[in-house]
Amino acid sequence: MPLLKWSRWGWHNYKGVSCVSPCMAGLCFDMYGTLCDTSSVRTRLGTELGVPDRLVAAVDETWRRKQLQYSYQSAQMDEYEPFWELTSHALDYALAAYDLDPDADTRGRIRDAYNHLDPFPGAVEALTRLSEAGHDVVVLSNGNPTMLERLATNAGLAPHLDDVLSADAVRTFKPDPAVYEHAAETLDRPLGDCRLISSNAWDVAGAGNAGMATAWVNRARDPPETIGARPDHEVPTLPAVADVLC
Repeated sequence: MPLLKWSRWGWHNYKGVSCVSPCMAGLCFDMYGTLCDTSSVRTRLGTELGVPDRLVAAVDETWRRKQLQYSYQSAQMDEYEPFWELTSHALDYALAAYDLDPDADTRGRIRDAYNHLDPFPGAVEALTRLSEAGHDVVVLSNGNPTMLERLATNAGLAPHLDDVLSADAVRTFKPDPAVYEHAAETLDRPLGDCRLISSNAWDVAGAGNAGMATAWVNRARDPPETIGARPDHEVPTLPAVADVLC
């Protein structure tokens, strides 16, 4: 499978040879950080906390970091909790880390921002183009089903998705291979005929290691992970995913 990287001169594999990749039939999009921008919670944080923007950014970054960390810990400790609960725990940690102690109602309104994340530019365009090209287009996320369905509806993504798949079905979290295998089973396809599309490099490395094809939406132009599988494709935006796979 060629490894593609974007440059201003077009699509190239990691050896620098221009190439085009074949389409894959089962496309599994990560939700948080890929289709929807987790940092859009900053608007709600600023409104509810009334603190300077620099502190809002710090709380947001800590909240997201602990949310992911708690998912890893939960899986490793075999102490599963739904992602909504881990998101709540992570928010409590982030607030405590900066000596902020809003009341329960305020915390609830902040947490609710995860039901109203902004879609990234081009999200609907990419999903529409890929669906029209004949792919099965689904979400595959650590989020539990209720929170994913709320967000997909609120972000305007639901009409462009064939299904919403959750790690909750196997009571663990990505990058556990069981999550990617669950997607393949649900789509009734071999794992290698499914492709994860994610902006999270660790997610891409985990999916590839499990045997799933991958595409990395690398908006920040970060290096790939040094453990796990390398991405099959690397693109800078969601519409660029459709450019490669349609």
